[in-house]
Amino acid sequence: MRRFPRSVLYAGLVALIVVFVLAGCQRPQAQQPAAPAKPASQVPDLGGKTIRVATDATYPPFEMLDASKTIVGYDIDLINDICQLANCKLDIKSAAWDGIFPALQKGDYDTVISGVTITAERAKTMDFTDAYMDVGQVVLVRADETRINGVSDLAGKSVAVQRGTTNDESATKFQKEKKLKTVKRFPTFDLAVKALLNKDVDAVIIDNTAASGYMGTNPDKLKVAGDKFTSEGLGIVVRKGDKDLQSAYDAALKVLKENGSLENLYQKWFVEWKPS
Repeated sequence: MRRFPRSVLYAGLVALIVVFVLAGCQRPQAQQPAAPAKPASQVPDLGGKTIRVATDATYPPFEMLDASKTIVGYDIDLINDICQLANCKLDIKSAAWDGIFPALQKGDYDTVISGVTITAERAKTMDFTDAYMDVGQVVLVRADETRINGVSDLAGKSVAVQRGTTNDESATKFQKEKKLKTVKRFPTFDLAVKALLNKDVDAVIIDNTAASGYMGTNPDKLKVAGDKFTSEGLGIVVRKGDKDLQSAYDAALKVLKENGSLENLYQKWFVEWKPS
């Protein structure tokens, strides 16, 4: 066998050593940057707390009883979505509107969600979240009504309202100003609308969203006369000074507005919902 010269062997050995040294000194390939950590939730964690909620379940489509006597509606879906984000549980009860705020202040409930209009007067004794919906008051009349085309046509007419609502306040103001004749006050809007259908009154003053609900439950029997004559915001109510719930609700509402959930709820209950 032919031998290689010694000098060639030395040269090959040196070359091999250089290769191993360079391989050992080579930097490892840079890794792809890790995905940014998911930011912490902006909604305060209520730790699984049970929230006692009061609602007047006679106000479709915000809150009402279905065929199985379960409370359903826009507000009910909304407070459930909020609790999913804030980690709380719900105990929802229907309560008469007349006593719903005193019961909250007494401590029987932690929250009221029932299409409640935010007002400066109410804010003196309870706290509100940011508005989750903008509404306006309207005049609801029978479908065959021809005399009333708006709030300016109520002079000499009788109207029905739910007692203790901002609609009641408007009717009282109009009566003092001689812009309408008679105000009949009922414990629920259900009864006010029934009085209208029975021709016991000429009109009902009610929020536009609730008017749509009652027109849905009474097809071809009711209509809105004219345009909205107020602009108001609806909020969720907590006891005065309950910043934990207020801040959690506000943070959750912000998320629900930004991710489109509020719009989806509106579509579900004010566009697609059909009374059974």
